[in-house]
Amino acid sequence: MLKIKLKDALLTLTLLGTVGCTTVPRTMTINTGATSQTERPVIAPVKRPPIKEEILIGRNGNATPTLGTRVDVPVNNPTLGQATVENNEENLTAEEEVVNREVMERIPFPVEEYKYVKKRGSSTVKGKVYLENVHTSQKIVKGKIKLWLNPVTSYSKQWYEESYLGGYKLSKTDKRLYNYLKFTYSDDNGNFNFYGVPRGDYYLTGTMVCGDECGMPQKKAILLVQEVSVGRGTTSVTLMKNVP
Repeated sequence: MLKIKLKDALLTLTLLGTVGCTTVPRTMTINTGATSQTERPVIAPVKRPPIKEEILIGRNGNATPTLGTRVDVPVNNPTLGQATVENNEENLTAEEEVVNREVMERIPFPVEEYKYVKKRGSSTVKGKVYLENVHTSQKIVKGKIKLWLNPVTSYSKQWYEESYLGGYKLSKTDKRLYNYLKFTYSDDNGNFNFYGVPRGDYYLTGTMVCGDECGMPQKKAILLVQEVSVGRGTTSVTLMKNVP
């Protein structure tokens, strides 16, 4: 009986060993969608132009031009290679004609007086500026003549009496005056307009350069001045002078 049980036990172990050693094929499924990586676009590096230092040609006075000199661009002449003409004949003022005369000191700028001078208004000043040759009766008109309206005050009155009428050169103008001046330009026919002018009294001034047509041997800057009273609406005025 015991032998029969031992045989059955050995047979069972043999069968289990055989089954345990039997190779069972396994199937592995790989999900390619889950493991695939998203393709990123390839960004090409930005090509920047190489930085190079410009070599400019500079000239000091009448010296020979030299290479490799840095040239600073002047504020009033942003283009290199173009000369800036200073004191051009068209930019002359009448005061420049009396530079050799005695210089007279201006009175201190009257701050309290200018507190009552309005800077903005609603009136218009229109007119015509020209020179007239007394020998030929020819009227000389030019475009782009710069014209100024200067309020009549003790400060501007000194300029009118001492410089314009008296011929003296005055000391430097106080920059605060420019806050109260108005300017415009004439057209090719000598016509001009000022807009937004406060009512009051002004010195209307302009400078014209004239030569042969004015009966003068050489060009000369001629200052034209007239006192104008501006009221409501439009004030018409003619700014002229007989020459020579």
